[in-house]
Parts: sequence; C-alpha cells; structure tokens
Amino acid sequence: MKRNKLAAVLLSSALVLPVFSPVHTKAAAVTLEDQIKAMTDAGIMQGYSDGNLGAREKVTRAEFATFLTRALQLPEGSSVFKDVPSSLRLAGGINAAAAAKIVNGGSDGRFHPDALITRQDMALMINNALNYLGMEVEYKAPPFTDIGHLSSAHKIAIGKSVSLGIIHGYSSTTFSPGENTRRDHAAAFIYRLLEAKKAGEPNLPPTPEPEPQPEPPTEEPALPPAPSEAYQVADIDSSGKLTYSSTYYSTFDAARQAMDSRGQELIVKNNKIIHMKTNSGIVFAGNSGATVNLYSDQSFTTAKSYATKGSELKYLTSTDSFVKVSLGGKDYYMKHSDSQLVPFEGAPGRAYYRVSSGELQRFIYDPAGKKYVSYTAGKAPSFLQAGQKYYSWDNATFYNEQGRVVGTAYQYFQFLSARTTTNYTAAELDSYIKKAVAEREATGLAKYKDASKKSKLLGLGATIKKVEAEKRINGLLILAMAIHESDFGTSRHAYLNNNLFGIAVYDSKPEEGKSFASPVESVYHLADGYLNDRYVVPNPVGAWKQSIANGAAAGNKGVGINVKYASDIDWGGKVAGHMYRIDKELGGKDFGKYQIGLTNVKELNVRSLPNGTIQFAYREEGMPVVMNGQPISGWQKVISDELKYNEAYVYAPYVTALPVAK
Repeated sequence: MKRNKLAAVLLSSALVLPVFSPVHTKAAAVTLEDQIKAMTDAGIMQGYSDGNLGAREKVTRAEFATFLTRALQLPEGSSVFKDVPSSLRLAGGINAAAAAKIVNGGSDGRFHPDALITRQDMALMINNALNYLGMEVEYKAPPFTDIGHLSSAHKIAIGKSVSLGIIHGYSSTTFSPGENTRRDHAAAFIYRLLEAKKAGEPNLPPTPEPEPQPEPPTEEPALPPAPSEAYQVADIDSSGKLTYSSTYYSTFDAARQAMDSRGQELIVKNNKIIHMKTNSGIVFAGNSGATVNLYSDQSFTTAKSYATKGSELKYLTSTDSFVKVSLGGKDYYMKHSDSQLVPFEGAPGRAYYRVSSGELQRFIYDPAGKKYVSYTAGKAPSFLQAGQKYYSWDNATFYNEQGRVVGTAYQYFQFLSARTTTNYTAAELDSYIKKAVAEREATGLAKYKDASKKSKLLGLGATIKKVEAEKRINGLLILAMAIHESDFGTSRHAYLNNNLFGIAVYDSKPEEGKSFASPVESVYHLADGYLNDRYVVPNPVGAWKQSIANGAAAGNKGVGINVKYASDIDWGGKVAGHMYRIDKELGGKDFGKYQIGLTNVKELNVRSLPNGTIQFAYREEGMPVVMNGQPISGWQKVISDELKYNEAYVYAPYVTALPVAK
C-alpha cells in the first residue's frame, strides 16, 4: 500500500488540527470522547465493567503496543525481550508489535512493559507503524521549542505525526515530550492513525463481510478479580470504596512505580491491600491464631514481641515481602499473612485518646466485636485539649486528626522502675482493696457476687509490702498487676488456682494456668519466678530469658515488661492506669516521687561507682531508669536494676529525662 508524497501532503491538510481552535472539517468535529468510544467499540481498547472508559488513566508501554497490534491486526510474533515472558498477559501484543518493527527494547534487551509511555516514545511507535504501513509522509520540522534535546529519530517521528494531525502540541511551541500519555489521548492518536491509513488506501471493491470472530482479548478485564499473581493500583474514596486502575502488573516494583507516578494510594494483590502511602492508614494484627509475632528484622528470624489479634499498629511502609509498623516507639516487621492494611478512609474504627476532667482516657477499637472499650491512662498532658481526638502508638507522642504531632509526654507510672518503693503502708493498700472490691460487688454483676468476702486480694497488703522489701519490686506495681490480671481477685484462675497474675495462662490455652497453695505463694512466685528471674533483672541467665529482659517498668510494646509479658499491646498502659487510680484514691503520695529517664545509647555500662566496677550493661537504648539527684562530674546516680545492688552510676549524657504528663 505504498502512497506518493503528494497524497500524504493532501491528507495532512485534511487531518491536521490546529493547536488553538479546531478547523471546520469532519476530522476536527470528532471529539476525544468520540474517539475513545470508537476504539472501545472496535475492541482495540475496553472500558471498565461499570461503563467508565477511564479516559484519564495513564497508559503503559505494553498497553500501547497492544493497542497498535489490535488496531493494525498484526500477525503473531515470537518472544524477543528478557522482561516479556510468555506468561505476561500482554506478551502477545508486544511480541507482534516487535516482529513488525513497531516497538523496540533498550540496550539491555528489555522492553519495560509496565513503564508508563511518554508522548515522545508514543510518537516513535506511531512513526514505526507508518513505516510498517508503507506510508511516506513529507517531514516538516515541528515548531516546538521543548524537543531540541531529543534524538533525531524522535524529532522526525513527532514532526510526521504532527504533519498528519495524529498528534498535536499543547501550544504553538510546547509539545511536552516526556509527559505520560492518557487513555483518551492514546485512543485519539490511534483513531487518527487509522483514519490516515484509510485515507491512503486505494478504492477497492467491497470485500465480503468476514465471519464473526471472538472478542479480542483486552488489557482491562472487569476489576476485580485479578490474576492471582498480578498487582493492581487503586484509590479509595471517603466511604472506603476502592477504585482500581485498568492495568495489571507482574511485579510489586512496577506497581509501586505506577502508583507513585500516577499519584494513586494503594497496591492490591489477590483483593488484599499490600501497600499504602505512608501516614495514610493503620494495620490490624490478625491471622488464624490468637496472636501474631512482631519481628525485629525483615527476614522474620527474631520475634522481638507479639500482639493480640485485632491490635492496632502504626503503618510505616510495606513491600510484597513484609509490612513495617511502629508500636511502643519501636519499629517492627510483620508478615502479610499476619496483618491487615486499612486506609484511614476504610477503617471501621481507630483507637484514640481524649481528655476528660484533666485525665487521659484511652479508647480501644475491637474490630472483631466492632465496639470500643476504654480505660483511664493517667494525667492528661497539658498540650491536649478537651473535646478533641488524639492518636498515639506509645502512649507518649500524640498526633491530632490531621496527623501532626502536638506534643510528647509520658505517663509516670508506665515508665516507673519496678525497683522503686511505694509510700503506702500495708494497711493503706488493704483499705484500697477492701473499698475497690466492695464497689465491684455493688454493681450487681454476677462475677462480683460476694466479692467483698471472696476476693483473693483481701488482706494481701502485708504480703505485698514484704515482697517489696525483700525482692525489690514496687508494691503498687504488684497490686496493680494483680488487679488487672485477676479482675480484683475475682477471676476463675484466682478463685480456683490462687493465680493472681495469669502465670502460665497462654492466649492459645486460656483455661490452663499454674496453681498455687495460696495467694501469698502467687505473689512470691511473681517476684521470684517471673520479674526477678527474667523481666526486671537486666541480664537474666539463659539466652531466651535475656530476650525477655526489656526494662524494669510496666512499659509498652517497645520497652519494659509489656514487650514479652502480655500479648495485649495496652497491658503496660492498663497496669499503669491502675497504679494511677490507687495513688489518686490514697492521696497522691507516689506520683512524681522519682525523676524518670530513658537511656539513649546501646550497650550502656552501669557501674557501682563513677568509673567503677561494671554491674551490667543495657543492651538496648530506651531503657527506663530512675535518676537520683543531679549529675556529679558527668555521672548520673540511678537506682540499679540488678537485684543485689541498690544504686549505680551511668555517664550522664547517655540518659535523657522524660517529660511526664502532669
């Protein structure tokens, strides 16, 4: 179908569309909407299942090659590119276009099918299509001032397409060669290419109507579902509804590139969100078990902590291999099978904080029960305002609803060392226990029936103070743990087994647990068999015990007893909340008694005297310590975590005083 140059020049006069306003020709009257509809009606392109043509979606190199293959009805070709395996969904279209010398790969032998196509490369493919069709087009240098840096091949291709009216500039001097092409533009270019092809063909007798053929495969099947190995990018609206793009990607990296370049929000695989923009959502822990592991490494070799199913974590980022989250001020890695990524717009509920009567209230969302539970965490930081919602994943750094940090303040009792002592006597502790269980009984709930007579906490004040003196475990912490774990001494394990602390009660087997001859024995076992055996001492004997020692305070999922003692990510906050309420009821004599700090380096030596014998070393930074007085000659006196020492010294610059909520 060779044409002479004169015919091409005449064709250009009929088809070229001026930059600023359309001329009154038949071709100019055809709108972009008409052109994309014509291409979809012809089976060259296809819209979405809801009828939307996706006019503003960007086009990949693989898609545009496939559009040309279908438009020109190219014969099949063999595979020639390293990154276009036969399993790739659009491999047929790419290979056919390559065989027709319409598309080319790079010097590395790759086609980069998932990359978005630019206007300059699209012009080059169209020019190759003109060559394939045998159409000779008179070249005129285009007037654009932004293509001077392009290769001569690109300039010639752009000039020919502009001469034929296939492609236009954005102004008389602007072509925007590096801009990615939209679907409606691609449809228009192929429509005009076919019109040019039609105009250049000789008048021949009509050919018989061909036999009906099956609908050609499309690059945009109804979405979702997608092939199980494919990735998609998507957006989410304020109601939580996902809108998927039309393209499937064979690799996560390609999908991530497309997401970023298109300004979209999510990557989805197998109908599950596997990637979101940073600060755009949360993560719910969940799998078929009761708990999930939180790892310190991407390869999931070291389970640093764990969390109850349904726990909410801060989303940082993710790949197709892991999800990176933050909890308790520490970064962790999760398996995709253990996590559910939830954009803020689609979250059924979120944990939050609010201020009530000067106190900090924590509201936790339960995704399984679709409800909230709450507790009082302690004093509200002064920078938080009543009537507002705030968010935090460490109970210290707070974000407003716009995602901005509004301040940092720690709860005193949550980071108070277990090696401190309470000001309250045994009698005062007993008085609090007696009043608290009576209040529970007064609720009329069946579980608190006769609590004032049967609670296993009654009369434990003397034991608590004795253990505090002998084992160096704060009595207020012991009582708070007992209240929390045994529901004020009324739980099943408390009544049947005298087990006040959930000892050997596991999430997978909650009905089982250790039995004790008396509540007194349970208190001693907590001190000897748990806290002083592994959780509070800095260097317990045995490698597995050392992994449990994360600081001598109740803490959170980043530091302290909570890291390993309980799967509940709010366990440390709840225990601290009990300590706060006990102290408040008994007169507030404990709050603020000590100055609390956190270590700020790893492998910090703790010495008996300044420059003296090393007692132990804190392996990790962020360990809670109690600071006694002001530094002297660069050394800070602290309470020792080691059971056999009462005090110790650390180099003062390596401890940072905590801002405490007051």
